[in-house]
Amino acid sequence: MAKPVPSRLADSYQTYPTAREASAAALRGIDTKKFERGGGVLYNKEQNIYAATEPVGQNDGSHFAAAVSIPKGWSLDSTYHSHPSGKRSTQFSEDDISTAQQLKVPSYVLAYDDNKIRMFDPASSKVSKDDFGDKMSTARVSNGSIVDETPSTPPPPVAMDAKPVPAQAPVTSAAAPTTPTVPVSGSRITMKDFVARHRAQTTQYRHKIVNVIK
Repeated sequence: MAKPVPSRLADSYQTYPTAREASAAALRGIDTKKFERGGGVLYNKEQNIYAATEPVGQNDGSHFAAAVSIPKGWSLDSTYHSHPSGKRSTQFSEDDISTAQQLKVPSYVLAYDDNKIRMFDPASSKVSKDDFGDKMSTARVSNGSIVDETPSTPPPPVAMDAKPVPAQAPVTSAAAPTTPTVPVSGSRITMKDFVARHRAQTTQYRHKIVNVIK
């Protein structure tokens, strides 16, 4: 079994309004079609944003393993990886299906044979038996569903006659807690700034590891 390679958020990372867009951006940004590369799509519930960890993988062309690092305040929403050209590369394999079911999160795959992104949802995607000509085979496959890569429609502008939201009085007490912020949709932030904005939580800033092995 391949040893998982650490996959983390980059020092400067992009955020997205949906997991679909985050995974598509990560998959389209992979710089090789010869080997499988992938990582995780993370979700920040407080800010309702998504970001993808950096793509990693082995150099044997047919395996993918990653140890996805999840910062405090984030959770694993889904995984993503590429499929180099080859037999059944447009389908989710037994390993793809098993991993998604074990983690209980969707899996996004970019197949270079047809250059399309597909999503397998362990809760709803159809799974069938893979016919290798061996009646005893128990391997499974899934076609998943084609991902629409059209960007989300931005929210409509506020009407000119809309009533403004009353401004809240500033908090002047030195002891009053501050509300930490994380990147908003479409922004970039360095990990140094991220930690600085969460200074009150830095003693608790740790990573948990999710092994995604295929």
